[in-house]
Amino acid sequence: MTKQRAVVLGITGGIGSGKSAVSQVLGDRGAVVLDADQSARQCFEDEAVRQALRARFGDSVFHPEGVDRQRIAEAVFADAAERRWLEALVHPWVRSRLEGALRKHLQDGEAAAIVLDVPLLLESSPLRKCCDILIFVDTPRDIRRQRVKEHRGWSEEELDRRERHQWQPEEKRKLADVVIPNDGSLTQLQQTTLQWLESAGGFDCLPRRAAELPPFSTIDSSDDSHLDSDSESHVPEEPPRSGPSAPQ
Repeated sequence: MTKQRAVVLGITGGIGSGKSAVSQVLGDRGAVVLDADQSARQCFEDEAVRQALRARFGDSVFHPEGVDRQRIAEAVFADAAERRWLEALVHPWVRSRLEGALRKHLQDGEAAAIVLDVPLLLESSPLRKCCDILIFVDTPRDIRRQRVKEHRGWSEEELDRRERHQWQPEEKRKLADVVIPNDGSLTQLQQTTLQWLESAGGFDCLPRRAAELPPFSTIDSSDDSHLDSDSESHVPEEPPRSGPSAPQ
């Protein structure tokens, strides 16, 4: 009997909704999590990327351990041209690694599930075509607003500005196959996620669609709008103007 391929789960929700927490729960149950933010951090460890940064900005954006993301943020945030240059360097690198990792895990057949934790998955990412199931993390706006204030140092105006570049949460919710409420504690979110998975019979019992798998020959490789810097960026963010320091 031929083993079925891994089910591909796309995680969606508003900014600060808890998408990464749901991804971690699924990862703890054996899913492979492809995290765009983690890939972006790895990008700055690539020697070719470091050489390009040094040629552009000099040694000022480096510290003894490597790239100083804070210095890069200061260098590009107020300069649109520099920011576009950095996005053109980082975004294709991230996209290539995500597509390559997805293809590898689908081909080797070892994973029961693959979770895509990718900004703007529904809006413009070609990876949406790979998803068998879309999961929406449903978190009230007041909770999300408080979270981004505490963890990212964002004001309500900053959250509004970034969400204008995304679909509204209500639109994402309509397209979801599964809705996971997140209006309580982290423990409650973890329990709710596990309850859904167990009630479905585990990863092996989740439905598979006739999803398009990478490489995406019909996608323009220069189109990295799904990594839009004005929503949830992989480019180092502007240091918060006020409030608690955002975690690095």
